[in-house]
Amino acid sequence: MSLDAKSRALWQGIAPQQRAAFFSALVCGYLVHLYAFTNLIPNSDGLSRVFDLQQMTVSGRWLLHYASALNGFTQMPAAIGLLSVLFLALAAALAVDLLGLRGRVLSALAGAVMAAFPAVGYTFLYLFTASAYCLAILLAVLAVWLARRGGAGWPAGVLALAAAMGIYQAYAALAIALALLAVLRRALEPEAGFRDTLRLGLRLAAFLAAGAALYYVILQLFLRAKGLELLDYLGMNAASSGYPFAQLPRLIFDSYRQAAAFFFLPGSANGFASGAFCLVNLLALLLGVLALAGHFTCHQLWSQRWRTAGALALLALLPLGMNFMQVLSPWSAPTPLMKYSFVSAYLLVFLALDRADALPQGRLRALPAAGALWCAALLLFCLNTNNLLYTASAQAHRATESYATRLLGRIEACEGYRPGMEIAVVGAVPAGQIVSDIPSYRQVEHYSVPLHSVLTLNKHIYYYLSDWLNFPVDEPDEQTMLAISADPAFQAMPLYPAQGSVQVLDGRVVVRMAQTYTPKSDYEIAYENRR
Repeated sequence: MSLDAKSRALWQGIAPQQRAAFFSALVCGYLVHLYAFTNLIPNSDGLSRVFDLQQMTVSGRWLLHYASALNGFTQMPAAIGLLSVLFLALAAALAVDLLGLRGRVLSALAGAVMAAFPAVGYTFLYLFTASAYCLAILLAVLAVWLARRGGAGWPAGVLALAAAMGIYQAYAALAIALALLAVLRRALEPEAGFRDTLRLGLRLAAFLAAGAALYYVILQLFLRAKGLELLDYLGMNAASSGYPFAQLPRLIFDSYRQAAAFFFLPGSANGFASGAFCLVNLLALLLGVLALAGHFTCHQLWSQRWRTAGALALLALLPLGMNFMQVLSPWSAPTPLMKYSFVSAYLLVFLALDRADALPQGRLRALPAAGALWCAALLLFCLNTNNLLYTASAQAHRATESYATRLLGRIEACEGYRPGMEIAVVGAVPAGQIVSDIPSYRQVEHYSVPLHSVLTLNKHIYYYLSDWLNFPVDEPDEQTMLAISADPAFQAMPLYPAQGSVQVLDGRVVVRMAQTYTPKSDYEIAYENRR
């Protein structure tokens, strides 16, 4: 068989719904995030990642180094953007098949939402690792897709889930949410029986447990082989001391509370909700309830108590599942970057609307069209929010560049300065000196999207001067910085940018940005020496 014939056979073997989801996610994702792919916008983490090997075993991400090799460990926006959107499009195609969506339009809309969801925008603010994280999303979706098929797909799914968590543990929540939706899909099928549905639920539950266990075993092997311990990052090191089971009720309550706040509370922490977003989500809730009620009524599913009880239980578990990172990592609150799994709430609405699309003509005949209008409003919100993320971050970078350029000018103009001299900058840029007052930026404010400067720590200034302004300078060691901070001559200097805040002391240029030097934490030191 010729290559053309093989390609044609492969194309024809792909369902039209999957094609629609793939190309919709590919096009929509690229257009929505185009600004991130045509500009280089570093946040505080990105300052040191112009080139970085991504050795993050100490944070539990043992596969991240290998996944990041796809883009040569270098921040290249166009290349990373293309790879990332391709992975998201493949994930959308698999998700549509997993949910059994039958309509091409709804499948295309689902793919678009998966690529445009604002959590993806937060991911692209960490551009240096975005393609790897999008690969993890694909692996998480693939894992559930394989496990649902059973047979040899089950162990393959376990391996895919462990790999997804090995890139970033947060995507375990995506797999959990999709597994719940897969069981709900089976419960909604009139021809499905109780035993078949229960068997699928148990198989997927066992798959999730096995995938998490395999991830942990491989992590321990990596830590032992490299002679490492987990860093104090999002409580990772505390995991080795035992899980706080006594706090489990509170953690479960917090998971539900955070999920509700994410969708329905404007200005909630670790989110991007606005009044318009809450209205869109209220409409989604209404559409989902009407569609599911219509499906149950049309097929007389209410009479089967196991089906009704099972569907209600799965719906109740979904908020917990998609925010399961709060339970998995009880020592910190999930950030927007860690909440891509929340897109599963919209996938549930698409699943319900797809079932309503097949109902006989009646009172709910306008529901699918209303769903398309709702999705258009959601996509508009996603478009605006993602680009608000990028615009606010670009503003912070411009402010950072301006500040750092002026600082460098003061250093070179300092009396007694000679090229190659040691430079000691004591302290970070005070947030109050650089701040944006644009009201709309407040919607997306988060440490990933600062409204002032990305130079949040003393070391960031050195990263910026060396890697972004091409001014070669090395950060002095801790002992030198502490000695300078204790020097009476330094303590007599005013704070930058006052005159006299940049001086040559003991043969080095000293810039006083803060009253004293703040020593690096054990976490910072261990992180800089990660491998």
